[in-house]
Amino acid sequence: MTTLTSYMLLSRNLATSLQRKGAEPIVARDTAYYQANIGKVKSIEDFMADTRLYNYAVKAFGLEDMGYAKAFMRKVLTEGTDSSAAFANRLADDRYVAFAKAFDFAPGPSAAGIDGVLKEGQAPVPAVAARLSLPGALATTYDFSGTNEARFTLSSQVDAGTTKSATIVLNRAALAGKVADLANVTPTELGQAISAQIGASGADGLMGKVQVGIGVNGNLFFETTDYTDYGFDGAPGGDGVNADTIYAAGGKVRTLSVTNAPLSGAGQNAVDIGNGTDLPPGANVQAVVDAYLQQSLEADAGAQDTGVRLALYFARKAPGLNSGYDILSDPALTQVVNTVIGLPATSSATTTDALTVRAKLISSKVDFASFQDPAKVEAFARRFAAIWDAQNNTATDPILALFSNGQG
Repeated sequence: MTTLTSYMLLSRNLATSLQRKGAEPIVARDTAYYQANIGKVKSIEDFMADTRLYNYAVKAFGLEDMGYAKAFMRKVLTEGTDSSAAFANRLADDRYVAFAKAFDFAPGPSAAGIDGVLKEGQAPVPAVAARLSLPGALATTYDFSGTNEARFTLSSQVDAGTTKSATIVLNRAALAGKVADLANVTPTELGQAISAQIGASGADGLMGKVQVGIGVNGNLFFETTDYTDYGFDGAPGGDGVNADTIYAAGGKVRTLSVTNAPLSGAGQNAVDIGNGTDLPPGANVQAVVDAYLQQSLEADAGAQDTGVRLALYFARKAPGLNSGYDILSDPALTQVVNTVIGLPATSSATTTDALTVRAKLISSKVDFASFQDPAKVEAFARRFAAIWDAQNNTATDPILALFSNGQG
């Protein structure tokens, strides 16, 4: 079967191919283990000590060959990505940045109340409510007229054994009819929308238990509140459906936490309203599983025909490409583009000036803006596969090295 035919069979039925891959017994078992256990991991050490979780994760990010290099990968995770000097940011491979962001086990913002103090002969000191401010200030306005979205889970422990939560969604559908202009949503309107959703979460959620506001520095803040529900009969006392539910606003038992949640659907664009946009590992499960299945499918295709793997890889990466430099930084993409536009497979472009010239040449021959159109990406990938067929009778094993040195 030709490279073009094999690629078209996979790309036309990519969702089905991924489902079949996910249903393979070994893959299904490894995926189920990852889904069941990643949310329990609270530290880098715990993560790396669980070989099954760790190996699944590195493969999902195209870093399977680095699975053995745990000291190296621990440094990637430990230093994170916040600083420009962080190890991952200094590596010439953005897979490490993506990996460090996906497996950041640092706890998100949280706060706890303070117990009151009662001492003989002294005025009592009342308990203090939990108050949590998000680390970043709100923007002047937000545009929610398109695909922008902020989604997070707000949780509060209300007594020693009970935690209540509500998932807040800010997007076009949630805000339509509730703000003056979806393209210019103000911080005040955001606060009002969040407050309304807290109320809508009901007695089983955070209704009446948490309030939201905007601080003097422009940050969203949340604060625990007193809560009293006298039950069905509305009178103090009683049991069963008439039982009272009372939570004090203050005390160390009252807590608050905010955790970013997965966006509501494909195509949505994450917006930062003060807590960044990165997801914690336990909330990012499906994205990692999807990446693992895609990597597995591409690797299996490459075992039969390297050209198919290159075409699938290009189709996956193309929407994020913006210039010739993006191509030259990735050997696998360079192979695809060189093949299509007829540049030599190797280049003497080793100096900065020479690389600049080559990047400009690629940019002049490739319409990167067109890669936002799936049909144009597919056409480019098929063109590559057809040329590959003409140039190669069989898969060429050395090309596989592109994937151990390139970006996943």
